[in-house]
Amino acid sequence: MKAFLKTLFGDAGTVTVVALVMIAETALTAIGQAGLGAFLIPIAVLAGVARLATR
Repeated sequence: MKAFLKTLFGDAGTVTVVALVMIAETALTAIGQAGLGAFLIPIAVLAGVARLATR
C-alpha cells in the first residue's frame, strides 16, 4: 500500500510544489488577476520542476 500511495502522490516535495502552485492560482483568482496567472503560473511550475529535479 505504501508503494501505491508513493506512486499516486509522490513524495512530500512533489506534494508541496503542487500545493504552492494551487495556492498561487487561488490567490490570483481571488484578487481578480486570473489573466496574470497565464504568465506567472507556468513560471512557478517550471521553477518547481527545476527544484525537484535537483533533489
